[in-house]
Amino acid sequence: MIASVSYIEESFKKYNHQIFDDCLPIPVIKLSRAKTRLGQMAYKRKVRLGHIEYYDFRISISTAYDLLQDALDDVIIHEMIHYYIAYKGIRDSSAHGKIFRSLMSVVNTRHGRHVSVSVKQRNLKEMVEP
Repeated sequence: MIASVSYIEESFKKYNHQIFDDCLPIPVIKLSRAKTRLGQMAYKRKVRLGHIEYYDFRISISTAYDLLQDALDDVIIHEMIHYYIAYKGIRDSSAHGKIFRSLMSVVNTRHGRHVSVSVKQRNLKEMVEP
């Protein structure tokens, strides 16, 4: 399945409800042709009186690969975990730090998902439509 904006938006709404208790506003959704990453969550930030404010959240999903639907959904959820952490202003030790990994583990256990930190090129074959 090749990602489309409408599919990503519908999946975002579904998983926002199922996993994140509808706490995330829909970000800007973009498609990319990136071959080096399946997804990306980006935002802007500014510092006011020593407080960091995050805004202008964007989730981009690559259309370079024809992924299995479950694999695409796991990529979307992966980016939603990043979004949740940034939107809530939670500080993590790194992009895929302890908090990210803890949330990922909870999502995988409670919701039967297979979200991972990264996908190695050799494992990508298992995620792609035959």
